Amino acid sequence: MTVSARRSAPVRGRIPFEDAVRRRVLENGAELLVLENHFNPTVAVSGSLHGGPLFAPAGRRLLASMTAEELAKGTERHTKLEIAEDLESRGASLSFSADASDPVGMDIAGSTLSRDVEMLLDRMIEILRTPVFPAEELEKEKKRIIGSIRQQQDQTGVRAYESAVRRVYPADHPFHRRTGAERIASVEAVSREDLAGFYRKVYGAGTLQLVVVGDVETDRILDGLAERLASWRRGPNTALPKVPVPPASPARETVSMPDKASADVVMLEPSTLTRADPAFLACTLANSALGQSSLTSRLGVRVRDIEGLTYGIHSSFHAPHVPGPFVITVTVKPESRDAAVASTLDEVARFLKTGLTRKELEEEKSSRIGKFQVDLASNAGIAQALDAAVYYHLGLDYLDRFPALVKAITREEADAEFRKRVHPDRFTIVSAGSFSSG
Repeated sequence: MTVSARRSAPVRGRIPFEDAVRRRVLENGAELLVLENHFNPTVAVSGSLHGGPLFAPAGRRLLASMTAEELAKGTERHTKLEIAEDLESRGASLSFSADASDPVGMDIAGSTLSRDVEMLLDRMIEILRTPVFPAEELEKEKKRIIGSIRQQQDQTGVRAYESAVRRVYPADHPFHRRTGAERIASVEAVSREDLAGFYRKVYGAGTLQLVVVGDVETDRILDGLAERLASWRRGPNTALPKVPVPPASPARETVSMPDKASADVVMLEPSTLTRADPAFLACTLANSALGQSSLTSRLGVRVRDIEGLTYGIHSSFHAPHVPGPFVITVTVKPESRDAAVASTLDEVARFLKTGLTRKELEEEKSSRIGKFQVDLASNAGIAQALDAAVYYHLGLDYLDRFPALVKAITREEADAEFRKRVHPDRFTIVSAGSFSSG
């Protein structure tokens, strides 16, 4: 039985999320979801629209993140300071962001006391619909971004990762990373007209989804959002294009950086896994046992605790809508690099051969279910979980089904799905730091 085919009964005594959430889709495509939760007088909002780097021109992917960051810097009716005063005087928060971790979405997040929810929604929709991108604010943001890029370029972990993905992902792929100098030049060239143009090209109600959870009246929230959004244009068709997975590019590279006491190693392989893949939970459970934690995973216990070769080691699948890489990161003393790499590769090969133990699988299942349930203890956690379920087309009942989906995964399934996607002989291995020539 596949993961996607499994179903489970909701916990008795609680209305299933699928039944408790009210959903409305407007004529312009905006999707609105509201869940009443009167446990405390707070409200959380989570949402997105298709405004991520995937929709920016190759070589100018930063337009997506810069546009999102500049949305709240001023609207046709309010300045940045007026917006900030409205929010901060009430203890509310509101943010808009887009970055390379998810090439598709521009994320929206907000929180407030329930008494101020109308103000929060007013500002949120106003910012989405009528940003003006003040030129003076853009110049400040450009200086901040350039400073951040320069700081990152002095970090061994950043340099190793960027070099690895450049080897694997071609220049037109959303996971490709340009050099620091190239990104700085790109930022310097951005104008207010570029941001306004990207906004007009991509933003609109057609891909907007908003989830509101908390101490609210459902009909009032839905009617209010519908009124605020009804006249917003649908926007362009930003359907998700098919992004091909590049072939592996096995190689080793060293990025020399002077005067570094520690070094970083990145081992990377392109993967086909996405969040919506039925194999996602099985793959990530197996990875949790291999390398999610530097303290308790197989890689951490061997390479860090037993052999003392690393300060920290971690493995993960990067799997949003667009399939990203499987990555292992290792922080080492420069003189320990070769031994740490050899030990890591050996432990991965051993894990692929022997698979999970029953104890590991049960512990990882318990941890995954426990964390999921803890996250649902807050309005923000529920809003984010519902938002993700809609965003990845998992269904509103996913929150109810999740524990049973995890419990149903077998060792054989987890091992088989992991083995399909992890091949040490295909790794691109990049080290960054100060290494002796001998």
